Amino acid sequence: MLLASLVLLYAGLYNGFPLVTSDTGTYLNSALNFTVPDDRPITYGLFARAAALGFSLWFVVFFQCLILGGLLLRYIREFAPRVAHPAAQLALLTLGVWATGVSWFSSQLMPDIFTPIGLMTLALVLLGRSRSGLERAAWLALALLAGLMHTSNLLTFSLVVFGLGLGAWRGGWFSRGLLRRRDWQLATAVVLAGWLVLPTLHLAFGGGFTLSRASPAFLMARLNESGILERFLDRECATGHYALCAYRDKLPNDAVTFMWDGNSPLNLAGGWNATRAEYQHIIGKIARSPRYYPYLASETAQATLRQLTHVGLGDGLTPFRENTNPYWKVGEFRTYELKEYLSSMQNHNLLSFSSLNERVYLAYVLALLAGLLGLSSPAVRRWAGAPTALLLTVLGLGIGANALVTGALANVLDRLQARTAWLLPFVVLVLATEMLLTWWAARHAPAPEPVFTPE
Repeated sequence: MLLASLVLLYAGLYNGFPLVTSDTGTYLNSALNFTVPDDRPITYGLFARAAALGFSLWFVVFFQCLILGGLLLRYIREFAPRVAHPAAQLALLTLGVWATGVSWFSSQLMPDIFTPIGLMTLALVLLGRSRSGLERAAWLALALLAGLMHTSNLLTFSLVVFGLGLGAWRGGWFSRGLLRRRDWQLATAVVLAGWLVLPTLHLAFGGGFTLSRASPAFLMARLNESGILERFLDRECATGHYALCAYRDKLPNDAVTFMWDGNSPLNLAGGWNATRAEYQHIIGKIARSPRYYPYLASETAQATLRQLTHVGLGDGLTPFRENTNPYWKVGEFRTYELKEYLSSMQNHNLLSFSSLNERVYLAYVLALLAGLLGLSSPAVRRWAGAPTALLLTVLGLGIGANALVTGALANVLDRLQARTAWLLPFVVLVLATEMLLTWWAARHAPAPEPVFTPE
């Protein structure tokens, strides 16, 4: 696990400091001051404060890599048992990290890596791959922690367990023993508990009993980008008394500008706290009006499909030097690490992802093709069996649900999908390795001795 964690920490070591994004400062601020951010949970900030051990931000990404490394090794041992030697397991893990670029997420001071961690732990529980009750409890606790890291995780995990439950009910998986009802019930209970635990946690830290105070602003930004908000205002501003009507001709083209530009309608009107009540009213009215349903359905479908193709690395990993929020908060968190932070390749704009993304996209496409060919091959289906199909179903649901949640409700961005998309090529690599080793062993097995019987 230690060696695996170092492999996963490669990107941070290469960079010279843990990677940061524009959101890192907000998470570090919540760690420093125990305050609940308006637009995201406090959970990752608490994790960062504990994992830093009062010494260094390096420990935060190290513990992320340690958790993920343990999970990846467990998947190799569970689904490729013929890869028995520890050195071979580490080599296969390293190949998977090289092909997928997951290190560029596990080395970030961001909660994004906990989305695939949660999906992997849920899959182990749902497939009944826990070797004891204590281990199953540990996987469920880790899944709950991952769900609390971001509200999008709670929604993604909920879609996975309910989607799987619907498939089990319609396909008779419970009655045929393909999926144990108790495992599904435990996973579902833990995911649903997160919807109560997170607002309770926020209430305990003075943030109120809420998942996110900025949710209406994010949803409004998405409605604006899709053009649905403009349709609504064109219809309602003649008779309604919405403050947003004053900015009808100044609506930006994309959700990012709507949320963060200083001259956007949101910020000109006083920000998400000042606009929350009106935005909630508009969102509710759109949700209750069937005339908008075709547009909502069309936008959801195309945003999800677009998000599934956005799996490139490097999104958001630009320099954040002096007078930026990450710079201020890294300095406030650990002043003596500022020199190392400023000396990193990221902050000298020396990171290039062109060749890496060629490899990542190739691995993603090959994994999709291998999955399709495997499903169409009777021999592969006989070898793989129901457990492998269920594993791919759970993780496939997770990747699709992440695309739906982030694409339809937030933004179509590489960072939001690439954080989970790497699971597909990694798992296909593990399964393909086991299949090839099984074929090799059968091909080179000694022929059985002939048996002679007296006539």
